[in-house]
Amino acid sequence: MTNKNPLTKDKILKLLKKDIKLKLGSELIALEKSLNRFLAKDLVSKLYLPPFNNSAVDGYALLKSNLNNNSNILINNKRIVAGDKQNIYLKKNTVSRIFTGAKMPLNSKTVVMQENVKLFNKKLKINKLPRYGENCRLKGEDIKKGQKILEKGEKIKVNNINLIAAIGKKKIIVNKKIKIGYYTSGNELQKPTENLQGSEINNSNFYSLHALLNQAYIKQKFLGNLKDNKKLVISSLLKNTKKFDIIITTGGASVGEEDHLIDAVNQIGKVYFWKTAIKPGRPLAIGKINKTIIICLPGNPVSVHLLYGMLIKPLIEYICSGKLNLPKSTKVKVNFSMKKKNKRLEWLRVMVQKNKDELIVNKFPKQGSGMISSIAYSDGIIEIPEKVSFISKGEYYSFYSYEDIFD
Repeated sequence: MTNKNPLTKDKILKLLKKDIKLKLGSELIALEKSLNRFLAKDLVSKLYLPPFNNSAVDGYALLKSNLNNNSNILINNKRIVAGDKQNIYLKKNTVSRIFTGAKMPLNSKTVVMQENVKLFNKKLKINKLPRYGENCRLKGEDIKKGQKILEKGEKIKVNNINLIAAIGKKKIIVNKKIKIGYYTSGNELQKPTENLQGSEINNSNFYSLHALLNQAYIKQKFLGNLKDNKKLVISSLLKNTKKFDIIITTGGASVGEEDHLIDAVNQIGKVYFWKTAIKPGRPLAIGKINKTIIICLPGNPVSVHLLYGMLIKPLIEYICSGKLNLPKSTKVKVNFSMKKKNKRLEWLRVMVQKNKDELIVNKFPKQGSGMISSIAYSDGIIEIPEKVSFISKGEYYSFYSYEDIFD
């Protein structure tokens, strides 16, 4: 193990960027299956968007010369609709009926809206003259041929998938899914039941990890519940490290006599660090066995959620994309005062209230790392830096909503 003192959040992120590297390879997939996958190469348009000059409205395409002559303009018999492939050339003092999205006549760049004309005897009078170029979308106005539209490592999202289709891509090259296996651990864990006996507890962490890992770029598998037996832990880890890029465990990473996980990883692999200067989440450890990254989360449910969202999810996405994107935060005013131990960062669960133009947060009453309800009933967390030893009412801190942490 490399660290004698608990690591800060910044040091953990720096270490992970330096030491954690995996090559996932790439694959060609259908665009409709690409949502939330990461691009394996830059995406460059081979088309202009729009690919031709087209009308932005229903109306009449006219010549520049007609902008000075607004009456008795002859309507020709050529109706231009979206999808027409013919090239049309307007004769002097004539207009063509045109519809939204239709290709403009070769010598026209202006459309008068149908609401602004009056028709009589196949002739047209313009009640409101458009400006030259009005209501015409020009070729390449949106995207130029050869333009990079998305960079390698970017995530395919709802707001950019339309653009990919618009430049003609039916298939795209993305990074392969990262293979993640996960364990829970502890002899006391049981499948959910309302009839617990003795010191049994329901294995809620299985469902948490299953939900947290339910991402388009992850191929996940539950590897079972590790019993409190070092030999069995070592045997199971060695068996599965060849099958997965990352293995995540919950529990068994503390200092109790029945917590064998850290010793097991250290014996058959390498532990990069163990213990953090973060509350909740002190017993976090990350290491490696052969080529597989091992992430040992604490067993407390709150620690599992917050460490995953604030550190592990960004790490996984960094491996998948090459970009380290941390959850977004906003400044909020605290509506409470409290003491805090210095030399450690603290994530306090809070509830948000709006007050005019700013957000104010109240501390959730239950802050223990085993208080499952604190995640369910609060709105997010505020991050209190290591150097702060007292939080005063009215001060501002960084707030992370659960939507930003987990989505």
